[in-house]
Amino acid sequence: MKWSKLSKKQMQLLTWWMPESPFFKCNGVIAEGAVRSGKTIVGSLSFILWSMSVFNNQQLAICGKTIGSLRRNVLTPLKDILVNRGYSVIERKGENYMIVSKGKISNVYYFFGGRDERSQDLVQGITLAGIFLDEVALMPRSFVEQAMARCSIDGAKFWFNCNPSSPAHWFYLEHVLKWQEMKYIRIHFNIEDNLSLSEETVERYKGMFQGIFYKRFILGEWAAADGVVYDCFTEEQNTYTMESRDSVVPVYVRENDVANNGSAIYGCDYGTFNPCVFLEGYKFRKRGERTPYFYIDREYYYDGRSSLRQKSDEQYASDFVNFVDGKEMKYIIVDPSASSLITTLRHKGIPVLKAKNDVYDGIKMVYALMSTGHILINKDKCPKLIQELGLYVWDEKKTDKGKEEVIKQNDHCCDALRYLIASTTAMYEVM
Repeated sequence: MKWSKLSKKQMQLLTWWMPESPFFKCNGVIAEGAVRSGKTIVGSLSFILWSMSVFNNQQLAICGKTIGSLRRNVLTPLKDILVNRGYSVIERKGENYMIVSKGKISNVYYFFGGRDERSQDLVQGITLAGIFLDEVALMPRSFVEQAMARCSIDGAKFWFNCNPSSPAHWFYLEHVLKWQEMKYIRIHFNIEDNLSLSEETVERYKGMFQGIFYKRFILGEWAAADGVVYDCFTEEQNTYTMESRDSVVPVYVRENDVANNGSAIYGCDYGTFNPCVFLEGYKFRKRGERTPYFYIDREYYYDGRSSLRQKSDEQYASDFVNFVDGKEMKYIIVDPSASSLITTLRHKGIPVLKAKNDVYDGIKMVYALMSTGHILINKDKCPKLIQELGLYVWDEKKTDKGKEEVIKQNDHCCDALRYLIASTTAMYEVM
């Protein structure tokens, strides 16, 4: 990890709990704002330094949306920093905790994932001296409040870290807006607050988002989602035609050269009376670039409602075989709820993966790739996908109630696209 001088806000996050700080008596800190502003790594280090300075032989908690994301985004860099600062770190991965020691001081830090409402059961019964919640806006209220309730040791404090969401989000209403009433310190971060980012990198991130995502991830605003989901899509940047295909699409994709990793990946959104979609895509990484390109070259679209005739799983599986037409393929990624189609495809010897189906995270990934020209769609062969990208919209009624949802119309091709991309790509490859 390459460190540079900390910004004023990062230093405030690192030291707000110290006796000489004017915020020393605050109950906690809210670090919210832009992506890549350094709030996660500085905040987690601040949490450890605080707890090791005031407690000994106590239990604390570090929480993320999932244990996997917590290890990747928080724990891996944090452990390196602690070791370099002279701390001993012993991690028990199977039991999801680590012991941090220095001199005669030692504390235990338990790891929890706050994925859904059931996660609150994980923290019941434990007594904590403090808690760090990474990406708290992605966690259910029941989990966060249960975790906070476990902090019953005298002097316990809370660390909240997040990128903004909807202004109707429960955390914004109950904590961010009430930061003074709750006796928190609130620190709002901009992307420029991370002095380790080059000017070129800052500009790259600013170019990745428009509309709602620009307001949230770059400006750090708690902004409402409305309008077209993929408002970044343009035909000039994100499409090609059969006429321009040879100059746009890499040779190994055009020739389906398996030796060069050019075999097809398929995304599927399943419907019986609703439309069923197969998208043929290719993932390609240019030399020296981390962020991949996706070429969506063909689509299959069947609408049982408009055709007034439903198809069986067996018929869809046969249609898929005909659609592939003997090409080398890696696998088809299918809506995980389509268990009957998955079984039928596997019986035909077709390799199937169940799609990752976190809608918001998937949309965020597709949006970032699309806005930077890393998703290109064959305009001549994917007319339904092109059409849906202009009709796929946020549900404003749900947004007003604090829920981030899309209207379940004109979403079948968009879902297949999201499955194909989000299930084959990690967020760190994109952002």
